[in-house]
Amino acid sequence: MLSFFASALAALSTGLHEGDASTTTPPATSLPVQAVQEEEAADALPPPELIEQTGRGEAVERERALEIFAAVESLEARFRQVNPDGSVSEGDLALSRPGRVRFAYDAPSPLLIVADGSTVAIADSALETVDRAPIRSTPLRWLLAPASELEASGAIVEVGRYDNQLYVTLEDPEGEAEGRVTLILADADPALPASQVALNGWYAVDGMGALTQVMLDEVELGGRIAPSLFILDDDMFQSRRRGRR
Repeated sequence: MLSFFASALAALSTGLHEGDASTTTPPATSLPVQAVQEEEAADALPPPELIEQTGRGEAVERERALEIFAAVESLEARFRQVNPDGSVSEGDLALSRPGRVRFAYDAPSPLLIVADGSTVAIADSALETVDRAPIRSTPLRWLLAPASELEASGAIVEVGRYDNQLYVTLEDPEGEAEGRVTLILADADPALPASQVALNGWYAVDGMGALTQVMLDEVELGGRIAPSLFILDDDMFQSRRRGRR
């Protein structure tokens, strides 16, 4: 079950969407992602020679990352997900930290992924199923965790800069979720308030070395998001089943 969630949750793992999206070669717009692929995903950050030497130091950058996590409370965006097999899925993202997120995939993908603060649910309209797992057992744990938990847990293992972006790599110190997740923050000017820094996306390498990238566009920070978006009924397909009897 955990490997299924690792692959589906925006999918930080092997591609779940085989057959529901056209096969597309991942865009050559991100040198960090290309570098990971060339090194068989050995590291989730760009090679050291690609990281700008700002002189700020990793401790300062780590503190900056925690400030950003603490400041980001809500976010809405379009997302584009490039899976390990090159297939592409798109959709709408709504994020309310801590604990809540919604990935509404565009057709023809049958998926809707919702975290309600304690569990993550994956609804598959093609199979008419809803599966759940605790947030802390999925890669979304670190995207949704309070900054205080990130700091106390030791989940942040690397912080670096490249091309005006701050890369923050996280691993589960308890080993429940395999692999690494790297969040990409648009932090061109570290002097700006942390509340003005947007999440550009993330990419991840699973325990088998498969790489998935999620890129965000049309990002809106700080807006009010309806709480109902983060509620998913386990019986949502029940009426459809009754209609076929």
